[in-house]
Amino acid sequence: MTFQPDIIVTGPDGVTLVVEAKASLPNFERTEEQLRNYMIGLQCPTGILVTPERMWVYRDLYASPPNIERVYEFEMRSLWPQPPPADAASFELFVQQWLEHLNQQPTKGLPRKVAEAFWEYVLPAVGSGEVRAAHPRYS
Repeated sequence: MTFQPDIIVTGPDGVTLVVEAKASLPNFERTEEQLRNYMIGLQCPTGILVTPERMWVYRDLYASPPNIERVYEFEMRSLWPQPPPADAASFELFVQQWLEHLNQQPTKGLPRKVAEAFWEYVLPAVGSGEVRAAHPRYS
């Protein structure tokens, strides 16, 4: 089966952010590699892999050969506005809505390192793009 991210952010220049939102993550390495390959294929500059507990932020270094680097990793439990749902489809929707609301109060209450990462990588994509589901969601 071909990898399809859960959420994408599109802007005038195409896909600017891909997000893989997983309520559970049985194989981190495989999911991370699939996300990286997808980013390379779309020439997408930024990616996020997120679970209810952790978030990893990835950046395309536009090197030859292609190189997607993990630039940040965060503990998420204290950062969510409310406890995230446990089922996969609800968690994807939860993350999508969270991203959509980042522009209103982007870094209020976030630790400095997290705020810096958001300003540098996530907010430029979300602020100038459209956040949407990358595939149909089934409960």
